[in-house]
Amino acid sequence: MKNALQHMRAFITVAQRGNFARAAHDLHLSPSALTVQIRQLEGWLGVALLERSPRHVALTAAGREALPAMEKLLLDLGNIVSASQGLAAVRRGVVTVAALPSLCAGALPERLAAFKRDYPGIEVRLRDLVAERIIERVRDGDVDFGLGVHAKLGHGLDFTPLLRDRLCVFVPEDHPLASGSLTLAALDDQPMILTGRDSSVRVQIEQVFRERGLTLRPAMEANYMSTVLALVRNGLGIALLPESADDGQRRLVRRRLDEPGLERELGIITRSEISLAPAARRLVECLQGISL
Repeated sequence: MKNALQHMRAFITVAQRGNFARAAHDLHLSPSALTVQIRQLEGWLGVALLERSPRHVALTAAGREALPAMEKLLLDLGNIVSASQGLAAVRRGVVTVAALPSLCAGALPERLAAFKRDYPGIEVRLRDLVAERIIERVRDGDVDFGLGVHAKLGHGLDFTPLLRDRLCVFVPEDHPLASGSLTLAALDDQPMILTGRDSSVRVQIEQVFRERGLTLRPAMEANYMSTVLALVRNGLGIALLPESADDGQRRLVRRRLDEPGLERELGIITRSEISLAPAARRLVECLQGISL
């Protein structure tokens, strides 16, 4: 029964329109070609489906019985095709993400590895950038979405929360602040290893010290948090960095400060009113389980 689906669609259209000429117009066929398709379908089924007259077309008893089944068949087929196309769309493609360096060096790689196992045909291109650059890249459409902080997004961008990242004190193992009670006031005038001035963490630290009336004494400055930790590890100062920056290496102690103002909210930054591609949506779903 070659072309059976096409012929069933022709029959359904005639039944719905009640007229061969209108049905032929909808199907972009000539009336004679449509007539041939209906006759072939009737021949395959061995029954007449339509009663024809010069001005009107009506369903026969067999036609009325067959119509719902054919409509359901074509609907089910359409659903199968749509689902298959959707699945194919997330089996391949490229997703470009701009993310904070602390996430890139910490919690993000594990989630990306899980995503790669589930969707090996999708290439993920990662850009590790400071917060302001992430916003710029998302706004300009250079990346599919960003992973950044909920601050100064501005018009045209949306933020979906993922997790909270708390600032912690990082000190060498033999440092006096490595044990005992610890408050933010203990960091007053301590030699600090700081991130660059365009870093959202640097802005937050300066604000916290200013609000508490503490002296922030920069010892050294580095662009990447991994570099900051290496400098701390070698005794060149201490650092106040997000929990997500912890690389788990030895010779370093991370200490929490249970004080207000030291948390930041991290999440997904997208352009408003612009839908993500299927592959990007699947990656976002995968990131919902991210944790520090």
